[in-house]
Amino acid sequence: MSLIKGRRYTWSEIVDATGADGSPPYSLLHRDGRVVAGCFTMEINPEAPLVVLAGRGAQLTELADRFCAQTGFIPVCVKSGMGEWLSCGDFKLVRSSADPAEIASHVVEARRPDIYKLLFLAEVVRPRTPRATA
Repeated sequence: MSLIKGRRYTWSEIVDATGADGSPPYSLLHRDGRVVAGCFTMEINPEAPLVVLAGRGAQLTELADRFCAQTGFIPVCVKSGMGEWLSCGDFKLVRSSADPAEIASHVVEARRPDIYKLLFLAEVVRPRTPRATA
């Protein structure tokens, strides 16, 4: 099952749909060292899904770096309510930045001093497959 843009999902549905292993860090869902989805809260990622603020921590910095080295796209969801996540569609990394000046501008808005790297994403718009008519 793939995630459908605009639909709300539970955490377990996202883990099942993406094949993630469900272990921390939960913002960058992963399996076998590869990031398979992003799940972000607006409180700590106010510009998500277009700008993601990767925090510090051994696993988080490692997964952010791995995501930057990956190709392709991942589904991205934002927390939309108690136990619900809104699918925003599929996104790819456009660029990342560890520039202290660029990070500083986001620290103020997000009120987060723990930012390791900025991940700039863009939605991947795939052509719709026409439905067969009977």
